[in-house]
Amino acid sequence: MDRFNPHWAGSLLLGRHFALLQGHAGTTGAHAHYAHQLLLASDGQWLIQGEHGHQHGQRLLLPSFQSHAVLAAPAQGCTLWLEPSHVDLPQLQAQLATLPCDPPALLPRLLPLIATAPRDQRLQAALAELDARLPERVPVAAIANAAHLSESQLHRRFQQDLAVSLRGLVLWRRLREALVQVIDGHSLTTSAHAAGFADLAHFSRSLRRMFGVHAQHLAGLQLHHYRDDGTKPGGGSGGGSCGSAWNGAHS
Repeated sequence: MDRFNPHWAGSLLLGRHFALLQGHAGTTGAHAHYAHQLLLASDGQWLIQGEHGHQHGQRLLLPSFQSHAVLAAPAQGCTLWLEPSHVDLPQLQAQLATLPCDPPALLPRLLPLIATAPRDQRLQAALAELDARLPERVPVAAIANAAHLSESQLHRRFQQDLAVSLRGLVLWRRLREALVQVIDGHSLTTSAHAAGFADLAHFSRSLRRMFGVHAQHLAGLQLHHYRDDGTKPGGGSGGGSCGSAWNGAHS
């Protein structure tokens, strides 16, 4: 295990509703985020400080909004983030013990567990309107109108069906976009503004609260965008050696 190294290195495959890191995930401070998180290792173990003490092992599942800190990580492992609204959590838990720590083998097991959209058409309309308005301001009234719901009904549906508030999901999407910009080599200030944050300080506070890291610790990652159109993933910045691991991935 690699203790007290905050810097991340490796390849990050970014899908619409998941992100998969192959390489070294740095240590973090205590944080909690919307996504479920999977920690996988073939050699070595993860060491996590959770809400109920220490956890260690080669297969760990951290549910949405569970506070945790990564105290030590294997030199090479897989870290997977999954949006709760688009994953079959019971099936994921059932398969956890046998999930491989190897992206070409993991992706065929993972992708059938990820839904492309919520079943409810009103929520689909709400999310489509939300995405269309980002990175600009996202008025609650506009999202409710698109879904043909009152604002109070919209808030209830988000909490019940997506396990997150509308404000929380907007923040999650902004952070995701800002991280894409950072890993692609843009400055922190440019990345913050591109994702719709008011300023760099707002972005930095949000990043530390949700991921427990500073943005500069992610500079060693190589970004790949996962495409669900049957083509190979697109490359990004950086010179990591794991890019070939994504070749042949399909939805």
